[in-house]
Amino acid sequence: FVPTAVTVLSAMEKKRLILLAAALASLFGVVISDEECTPATKCDQAACEALGPENCHCSGNETSIPIADRPMIVYLTFDDAFTAIAESQFYHGLFDGSYTNPNECSIRATHFVTQSYTDYSLVNRYWHLGHEMAAHSITHRNDVKYWENLSVDGWKDEMVGMRKMIGQFASIDPCQVTGSRAPFLQGGGDNMFQMLAENSFLYDCSWPTRAYGYIDAEMGLYPYTLDYSSVQDCPIKPCPECAYPGLWVQPMTDLEDEWIGSNPSCPTCGNLCSMLDGCVIMGDQTKEHVYDMLMKNFERVYSGDTDDFGDFQPSNRAPWGLYMHAAWFFGEQIWHYEGYKMFLDEITDKEKYPDVWIVPINAGLKYMQNPMNQAQLVELGKSDESPFGCQSIEDKTGVYDSTKNRCGNAQSCRFIVDEPDDGISGERYMSICGYKANGDRQNCPAEDQYPWLGEENHCGGNTPCDDCSA
Repeated sequence: FVPTAVTVLSAMEKKRLILLAAALASLFGVVISDEECTPATKCDQAACEALGPENCHCSGNETSIPIADRPMIVYLTFDDAFTAIAESQFYHGLFDGSYTNPNECSIRATHFVTQSYTDYSLVNRYWHLGHEMAAHSITHRNDVKYWENLSVDGWKDEMVGMRKMIGQFASIDPCQVTGSRAPFLQGGGDNMFQMLAENSFLYDCSWPTRAYGYIDAEMGLYPYTLDYSSVQDCPIKPCPECAYPGLWVQPMTDLEDEWIGSNPSCPTCGNLCSMLDGCVIMGDQTKEHVYDMLMKNFERVYSGDTDDFGDFQPSNRAPWGLYMHAAWFFGEQIWHYEGYKMFLDEITDKEKYPDVWIVPINAGLKYMQNPMNQAQLVELGKSDESPFGCQSIEDKTGVYDSTKNRCGNAQSCRFIVDEPDDGISGERYMSICGYKANGDRQNCPAEDQYPWLGEENHCGGNTPCDDCSA
């Protein structure tokens, strides 16, 4: 661009350009907002504090709880379809009550769900057990450019559509689905975050951090809201540049794998991985090797690590997660699962780790909105006054009232599908609840109405196909 005397436009010229842009947008199906987003600015700590911790938390800030009194929050998340084989072979053994938190509540996970192959009756069952269900898109298209360049409306179609499907077919209040994760962690920058802010989502967990993770994970980032600009690094562009008050980010702290020497900038280090199933385990393919890798990363965030000068730096106890796909456990990779269970055996040993809490992401954010020290959490026990409580889950009361959101017998639905953009054709099945969230019975959609993209297609013609109206 070369500045000239004609670069200063008159008001009339500006109006003509706006009209031309609007015409082109209409021609090519591009949506232009009436107002530009508000650019994010540096944190105004006083203004943020005035909004209260439930509404605002600046990135880079920790909590007011002294480090020695902080709980160690651990997330277990699983991406993609919630399948019967994953439940019977893996989830059942992880979440049957064998593993408990310091208050004796069972550990729970967050499941980022996609449409194809999901068994919605199992989604209902695990939600009643206190697990969190979140949106991971309808299609999970393999083209990362699709996600990188997706419009606001495109993100809404994918994520709100997925939330509506969970509500309809799993017989759950769609307002219970408050989180999202972008496929391949390929966020869409401001288009994606604008959609989340406009559609009653509480948080996103798609954004990895290498600068505050990997070999520096002892100085991890706490969850924060996007009222102000983020200090987080942006390893997968685009990242948001605008402000979205009250919308939370749960950073994904990168792990260090066992591929020693693969990182030229740190020859004695392993490589970095945001998803557990992206970590490389060299040498012996054993459960002990998986366990050792997980413990190395966990001890860094639980206790601390030495810095570049050999000095020990204590951890700030930022919430930390193991983010993965259940497929990492399948087939001949069962040693992955066995090592994963060995790791859980260790960190749920309350004599060794009395302050480790394995909870869904939404519970971790509930904690951030009202931070408590370890003694307070233990004193509250199972009470729902605790962000990690489970009284209503165990008693089947309140949100988890056993007389509401009942699934009934699962129905196996057969479809003849033709979705060429997603490489899907032929016969496909899905299991749905026999009852809707409002208590009415529901049948399978017609076999030529496979639930997919498009407002009219989200629930395959089944009603009410509601979204969260909060």
